[in-house]
Amino acid sequence: MPNKISLEIVNFKQELDRIQNEVNDLANINIHERIDYATNQLAIVTPVDTGEARRGWKNEKITFSKNSALSGIIKNDVDYIEQLNKGSSKQAPKYFIEQVLSTIGILTPN
Repeated sequence: MPNKISLEIVNFKQELDRIQNEVNDLANINIHERIDYATNQLAIVTPVDTGEARRGWKNEKITFSKNSALSGIIKNDVDYIEQLNKGSSKQAPKYFIEQVLSTIGILTPN
């Protein structure tokens, strides 16, 4: 005859919340690292004349308070970054931004 095991979990809701917070914290660390890595890789491959476009890469990490989820924005506010991405420089291929993001798994092709 098999033995039966029964468990009583005290403060079950509290324990689920604790586990959810721990999972979110671990996920956010990974997201932080990926956002920083992607920003650095974009800067590395950006064509350089004056260095303005390379220095233009910035990121912003956003935490949604409801579930502590993290999101991020990577941007470059230099006026001509779009032209560089379209191939105006011989130092980088067309769509180098998309290529970098796809290679590191941030952007997935359709």
